[in-house]
Amino acid sequence: MKRLFSFLLVLILATVHLPCQAEEKYSKTIFGYFDTVVSFMGYTDSQESFDAVCEELTHEMKYLHQLFDGYNSYPGQHNLWYVNHHAGEAPVKVDDVLFDLLQKCQALQKTPGYEKVNVAMGTVLSLWHNAREEGALPDRTALQAATQHTDFSKIILNEEEKTVFFADPKIRLDLGAVAKGYAADRLKAVVEDKMPSFLISLGGNVYAGDAPLDGRKKWGVSVQCPDGVTPIQFGGDMLDVFYVNRMSLVTSGDYQRYMEIDGKRYHHIIDPDTCMPANHLRAVTIVCENGFLADYLSTLLFLLPYEEGVTLIESIPDAGALFVLADGSVTMTENLHAIAYSHGATAR
Repeated sequence: MKRLFSFLLVLILATVHLPCQAEEKYSKTIFGYFDTVVSFMGYTDSQESFDAVCEELTHEMKYLHQLFDGYNSYPGQHNLWYVNHHAGEAPVKVDDVLFDLLQKCQALQKTPGYEKVNVAMGTVLSLWHNAREEGALPDRTALQAATQHTDFSKIILNEEEKTVFFADPKIRLDLGAVAKGYAADRLKAVVEDKMPSFLISLGGNVYAGDAPLDGRKKWGVSVQCPDGVTPIQFGGDMLDVFYVNRMSLVTSGDYQRYMEIDGKRYHHIIDPDTCMPANHLRAVTIVCENGFLADYLSTLLFLLPYEEGVTLIESIPDAGALFVLADGSVTMTENLHAIAYSHGATAR
C-alpha cells in the first residue's frame, strides 16, 4: 500500500477549556491499518461520543484495509488479493466499494495527461516490492517481461454484474497509488455528520473537517521536509504548514520507502515508461477537497517533469501543489500562498 510520510499535525491547542464550552477535543492513535499509523482527533461533547465514532471509524478502516489488501486473503471476501488470483480465470464479483474505486481509476487513466498512474502495474510493482525486501535491484529482463502485462484496457469491469475480469490472465492490480486517498473519503463520510470538527491522518493522507473549536479558524497541517532539504521557516523536519478546513492533503515522495545500493537511492514510485523510480522530484503535496483525487494527483505529478506537473495542476479548479524539486528547491502553485505559513497565513 502506498507509502509515505508522516504529516505532522500542527495543533495549537488550548490547555484549559472554558466552562461554557460544551465540546472538547479528543484524540486517538490507531494501529494496524493501511501500513501506517492513523491519527484521529475531533471535538465532541463527551468521551463516550468520541469513542462511539472511533468504533465506527475503526470498523470501516478494517473493512477497507482488508478489501484493498493485495498480499493477504480473508475468509469469504473477494478482496484485491482474491481478484488478482482469480479474475484471470473468470469474472469475479466484488463489493460495490472496490468496484467503484476501480471505475474511478479507469476513468482517470483514460483522461489525456493522466495516463501515467496505472493501477494495472501490479506485475512491475511486485518485482520492485520484492527487490526492496531483498535489498537488491530487480532483474531487468523480468521487469521488461512484466511490462507486457500492464494494459488497463485488459481489465474488464461489468457495471451491471459488479464483476472484474482480466482479459490478460497475467495482469495484476496494485492500488497503492489511490487506496488511502479513497479510504480517507470513506472515513470522512463516517465522521462528518456525527462530529463535524475533526482531523484524520493516514500517514501522508490527511483530511481536515470543520474548524477546530478552540478559537482557531483553521486546522494547521504541516508537510514533512525530505532529508537533505532545508526546512522553510521552521527548523526540525517541517517544510511548511497549510491552514485548511474541509480539505485533503496528500504527499508523495522518495524519502521513506526506499533502499540504497552503492550509494544510490531507489524509492517505490515507479515510472511506467522506464520501470525505474521516477527522478523528477523529491516530493509533491496536493491540496484539494477530494482525497482520492489528491492521492492520484500526488503520484501523477511525482511521475511528471516539473513543468508538465505545474501545467496540469493549474488546470484543475480548487487544487494546488507544493513541489520539492530534485535539486532540493521548493515551490508551490500561487493559489496555495493564501493558506501557507511561509507566505504569512495563520490559523486565526
